[in-house]
Amino acid sequence: MMPDLGTVLGLVVGIVVVAFVVLTVGGVVLLSRRARRDALAPPPGRTDAGVALVRADTDLRDGLDELGYAVAQFGEDRTRDFRAALDAAKADLDRAFRYQQRLDDAEPDSDRQRREWTREIQTLATRVSTTVQAESARFQQLRRSEADAPQTIAVMRRNIAAARDRRVGSEATFADLKKRYPDETIAVIAGNLDGAASALDRAEKAVDDAEAALTATTVSAVTDQLDAAEAAVRESAQLLDAIDRRRDELAKAVAGIQAIEAEEKLSLEAARDLRDAPPDPDSGAEVNTAIAALEAELVTVKAKGRRDPVADLDRLVDASDKLDIAVAAARNQQRRLDGARSALEGALVSARTQLAAVSDYIGAHGGGAGARTRLAEGQRELLVAENESDPVAALDAARRAQTHARDADALARY
Repeated sequence: MMPDLGTVLGLVVGIVVVAFVVLTVGGVVLLSRRARRDALAPPPGRTDAGVALVRADTDLRDGLDELGYAVAQFGEDRTRDFRAALDAAKADLDRAFRYQQRLDDAEPDSDRQRREWTREIQTLATRVSTTVQAESARFQQLRRSEADAPQTIAVMRRNIAAARDRRVGSEATFADLKKRYPDETIAVIAGNLDGAASALDRAEKAVDDAEAALTATTVSAVTDQLDAAEAAVRESAQLLDAIDRRRDELAKAVAGIQAIEAEEKLSLEAARDLRDAPPDPDSGAEVNTAIAALEAELVTVKAKGRRDPVADLDRLVDASDKLDIAVAAARNQQRRLDGARSALEGALVSARTQLAAVSDYIGAHGGGAGARTRLAEGQRELLVAENESDPVAALDAARRAQTHARDADALARY
């Protein structure tokens, strides 16, 4: 006997209520255990936080002293970021001291508060020390750079002299390129020699300014001048590198043209054989057009005078690709025709046999208009296949004749 709907609903409601009560009680128990565990946990020690706070205060004091020296040596502008970093560190340290004051005052604090404040003190103190030490290290490195300025100046002067010597060699390279190639081919590097000379002049002036700023008893802020000189020397090197790269690119293009000329001799011979015995007139015409285009480009690149080998190579590659495509298409067509010729004879025999059998059946047993129509259409397609010069088209017609023969047979027997 099936229980009534009221009983079922009552059971469902009861199950839901029990589940809710179980979940609620479980949550309360979990929270109670967590609260009891926190209450029983021993209050954290403040030794680590205190040590970190003392260290941070010491670091900040040292950083402020370092800032004073840095301002005296490098000026307000170059130390503005240093001052901003120390201001932020001081704000963090003030917050940490306020938390420490809460821990040390007479007002009672909960264990949770003491833990949170201790963690915050450690976080802030660590951030203060990290910030101050990083900024101090940066200016100590800058000061060492300033102290090494005389040696750096000597190195920079040698680098500038080497770059000027290299520029002389680049002048010869550019003159040779200008003699061998049209202006548009080397236009991308036309201003590089002047640009390199200007960059080296700037580098030399920066080094002169740095040297003039040095005295026997003090170290002046010359790092910016030396950095500017180094950047200018790098700029000159990049401009001269571009001249060498362009020379190499043009040489590779000339070598590429020579390689294509050698390769295409064989390709042209094979293409001419295919053109003279094409699989069909259209394929032969395509191959002939591609051969003529490539031969014309080969004649062009051999012409005397200044030429752009990169442009010549691009045209040669394009013409060579077109010939490859035309030859591949012709060969595919040849394979297609050869395959059709191979299959055609068998298809013709099959079509003749099937059509003859259907014709005999209809003659002996009769057949409706549908069967006779299919037979006539099959015989017409067979005639097309037997007289078609294109083996692919003939094969298609023979296969259609076979299909019509099978349809006619099925209709006649039906």
